[in-house]
Amino acid sequence: MRKKWLSISCLTLAVVTALTACGSNGEGDKSSNTADGKADKNVTLTVSTNVVGEQATVLQDIANKFMTDNPTIKVEFSAPGKDYENTMKVKMASKDMPDVFATHGWSKNRYGEYLADLSGEAWAADLDPSIKSSVTDESGKLYVLPMDQDKSGPVYNIDLLKEYGLEVPKTYDEFLAAAEVIKTKSDGKVVAIHIGGADAWPIGQWFDFMATPMLISAEQNSAQALLDGTFDWTKFDELPQMFKDFYDKGYFNKDILTSKYSDSAKAFAEGKAVFGFYGPYFIEEAKNINPNLNAGLMPIPSIQANDTPTFAGGEKTTWGVWKDSKNIEAAKKFVAYYAQAENTSAVAKSNQLPPGLSSVKIDAGELTTYYEKYKDTPVLPFFDRVYLPNGMWDVLCKNGQDILAGGIDARQYSENMKKEFERLSANK
Repeated sequence: MRKKWLSISCLTLAVVTALTACGSNGEGDKSSNTADGKADKNVTLTVSTNVVGEQATVLQDIANKFMTDNPTIKVEFSAPGKDYENTMKVKMASKDMPDVFATHGWSKNRYGEYLADLSGEAWAADLDPSIKSSVTDESGKLYVLPMDQDKSGPVYNIDLLKEYGLEVPKTYDEFLAAAEVIKTKSDGKVVAIHIGGADAWPIGQWFDFMATPMLISAEQNSAQALLDGTFDWTKFDELPQMFKDFYDKGYFNKDILTSKYSDSAKAFAEGKAVFGFYGPYFIEEAKNINPNLNAGLMPIPSIQANDTPTFAGGEKTTWGVWKDSKNIEAAKKFVAYYAQAENTSAVAKSNQLPPGLSSVKIDAGELTTYYEKYKDTPVLPFFDRVYLPNGMWDVLCKNGQDILAGGIDARQYSENMKKEFERLSANK
């Protein structure tokens, strides 16, 4: 009987031990075997992007596929839109960043110290040479995966330009003349440019586009003065005055301060606006409303004498990994998933942009023709990313709203820019 009792006791102990071992990780720390035989613990990745609209949907769809293919990794996907930049400022200050996040043009200058080096990732060897300088430094550190690369300028309705007998404007004076023709021939029913000013950032986009031909791209320019802090801000007055004059002449939509980005896409899709000052991705957004829209891409018109049109460029849609993430390997796995050819292609296509990886074939639809047509047009960095300190974007946007509302004039706009420029530069 003693031997039988001992046998039963040993068997019971073995079963209990086995059950205990199976459940030792607890409910929140389960594990499963991957295809290579290694155990993957359940983790939750926080992922955040500045991207909005259809492009954000594309990113989230890929995240959903990632979770299906990687069942031990849960992704908490966030696309807060206009609140993204302020949210990230708070997170930087508290040193509590998302595991994976978008850098919206600031991978090196703003977010660099928070990002892990991705140069050792398998996809890094496929980085397109034309985007390399924007996302790497002299030491070889690779800050982000660039899923596409910006080559931005205004977009336009091809059929409406033909209807009004207009050519694509190459200078701002030509642009003004075209805007007057549009207003006159449409009897005010069609505007030259529709801007969703209630969202603020579309106003900043206009200033970001036009500041380069005003101050940077011409042979005689203010680039160095802006970089070394000696810029005469009275030279900036002309830019907000141009913006206000364009509005006063009826070339913008009258409801600019209450319209949103989605309203701009709708107006462009429905032929109520000829130009969109957003970028190539805006065409795809509008085509979701009107698949028959016939639209093209153009460079930013020049302003100064003897200058040439330019594109604004650099990084566009990116994923970077927080260097202090507790789930850094899962985060890198998530980023690598987006580097797969079909996923990078989907992201680039949604923005109608060239991909950031040379191993991925460009699939920009009808816009491929324009990238080839303007292959020799200079691509300069977005103005704010190089010449303004961190925090100035909100200043561009808010003062643009204020000048249209009548709260300030062009001189006050520039004074506000100068004051914030000096304050933020001193706090670097």
